Amino acid sequence: MRNERIGWRRFVWLIVAAGLAVWGGGGAAVRAQQTLSDPVEVYVMLAPPDGQAGLARVYFIRMVTGDVLSADVRGERFTLVGEYVLYEDPDTRALYRLWPDGRTEHHPFIQPAPETERIDWVVSPDGQWIAWMLTNRQADGQLQSVTTLARWDGTQPQIILTDGPDAFVRAVPIALTNARVFFFDRQPQGVAGFSFYPAYASIYRLNTQAGVMSPELLPFEPNCYCGAAFSPDGNTFARLEQVGSGGGYDVRVWDLAARVDRFAPTLDTTYQAAGAALVSPDGKHVIYSLANNLTIDSAGSGRERFMLAVMDVDAARQRAALVSPILAPLLPVRWTEANSGVLLVNPRQDGTWKLNVATGEIRQVAAATYIGTLNGMPAAE
Repeated sequence: MRNERIGWRRFVWLIVAAGLAVWGGGGAAVRAQQTLSDPVEVYVMLAPPDGQAGLARVYFIRMVTGDVLSADVRGERFTLVGEYVLYEDPDTRALYRLWPDGRTEHHPFIQPAPETERIDWVVSPDGQWIAWMLTNRQADGQLQSVTTLARWDGTQPQIILTDGPDAFVRAVPIALTNARVFFFDRQPQGVAGFSFYPAYASIYRLNTQAGVMSPELLPFEPNCYCGAAFSPDGNTFARLEQVGSGGGYDVRVWDLAARVDRFAPTLDTTYQAAGAALVSPDGKHVIYSLANNLTIDSAGSGRERFMLAVMDVDAARQRAALVSPILAPLLPVRWTEANSGVLLVNPRQDGTWKLNVATGEIRQVAAATYIGTLNGMPAAE
């Protein structure tokens, strides 16, 4: 094993050259507790140019020193949890965790049961808490979802929600705050497979620190089967609302503490689909993606056109974030630079882009896809 020490800007191109140290993904080592140091950005390439077919390459970039470590694993749905990367093996559906030192192990407390149809999870913004939902097929064919909340290392586990059994509706997790407020949806079974953007039908809030945990239906719910998002603290709730069968989306933003909302009428009625909403940390802006001629096929239709829209919550107004539509589905994943920029990713190909919210300029900033930032990683030996 070896490290590469390179400048951050050079990483954008060297990641493609694949001249980095790579560990195999098959080891099952138990990681000893170590003291974390500087922040680490984590990226993934699902199809590295020099990689083995079926293996993704995860990169850990130490931002202070420029060290880059990488590991090849068979996985998807990469998510940062505490000090590791959680991912799912697409063939076996087993869950693994990858540590920043390159070691991989079966996840010790989140795994599917024989009757599990799928596992979904959400992580608090600080990475300290995770809620995972096992959706299990009962003997009579109905689905039941069981959601457990725990710290990132598996301590303090608590079952917070049991939903079903139900023959037609299933629960879907949406978000979890640092204060352990859990948001979830109840939607018809099977509809998610027909939507490119994540969408929700009937959204609930569950305060897991309350004396009696009882899900609360949020204002104006149930709503259209449309996109939604929350601010990191869970106080701001953004809901996309389809104008009609012809297209166009209004945005309604709720201050859940005050129980008041701001409403911004549709930007353009020609767009038939929308989603991937992202609320700024201060709750002042919402950015989301719009599309025409959209297909859920991984290659796209070739006729698709995408737009990004931004809502100014205080002004209750939407505007186009781009000068003209683009051909690729660049979806917002993180606000940056005091909410003046937004990182974008493409679910159909590797890469990370950055949007200048004021000018509408988009530029590629990495050849790999941004996953998130760990608080730190073990110091190099």
